[in-house]
Amino acid sequence: MNLDEQEIRALFEENYEFLKVEGGHVVTDFVKEQAFQQVLWYWKKNRAIAERVTETEVHLVLPECRSPESGIRYSLEGVVDIVREGEETWMYDLKTPERAAIEANLDSYRAQLNVYAHIYKGLRGNELDNCALISTALPQGLKAAIRSGSAEGMERELAGWDPVIPLGYSEEEVEAMIEDFGRTVEAIEAGRFEAPPPSRLKEKEEGERNIFAWKTCRNCDIRFSCPSFRAHVRGEGGNSSFRRWLDDYGSESSPEDFIDGNLREEE
Repeated sequence: MNLDEQEIRALFEENYEFLKVEGGHVVTDFVKEQAFQQVLWYWKKNRAIAERVTETEVHLVLPECRSPESGIRYSLEGVVDIVREGEETWMYDLKTPERAAIEANLDSYRAQLNVYAHIYKGLRGNELDNCALISTALPQGLKAAIRSGSAEGMERELAGWDPVIPLGYSEEEVEAMIEDFGRTVEAIEAGRFEAPPPSRLKEKEEGERNIFAWKTCRNCDIRFSCPSFRAHVRGEGGNSSFRRWLDDYGSESSPEDFIDGNLREEE
């Protein structure tokens, strides 16, 4: 599929209009352009993989699971892409965090993908040789090169960017992962929700640039009912800070990117 930048832009605009009508949300020109740049450079880097995808958005379901203690019935679902590379078949799962953040939590990602592989291989009777994650987030160096307009810098950063993280495949972890899902289901059904302490909201996870409150809490629909979140907001600056959070609806943009974008729009 030989798409040039203009064609990718047209497809992006068409998809944006569809999402805008479907969800009723709009974004600033800066955030929209950020999204387009991510799509464009992701295509440039992963075009070879994308063109070899033999099954896209494969919907996997493991029905009739039961939680370990209460026997609550639940189903596990996931969506992956399948690529046949020569004589091998790979399963890919797309993730939005940066590579460093994924690698800092690799065990949980590997366990999740092993469950998907178990469904695809064991229940559907398909061959599978390996599993991998693809980080869709652009590296900070590439973002900086794009902002500066340096063609040499962009090519250098693109060449050094490796978004594919092979994980292998092991049936040994599947049973433990399904049981862990079951315990989560039991906690939800029993109404056991424990928010992290306010101090945790100020911390950064390994590999992340933003604090927990910015990365996780701002995307939670019930954050204003959470005592830890309210305590965090009060600690930031009382009512003025609370109003700022009220007007925030969550975004993939970091505070640094948002500030930089607004400064450039004012120039």
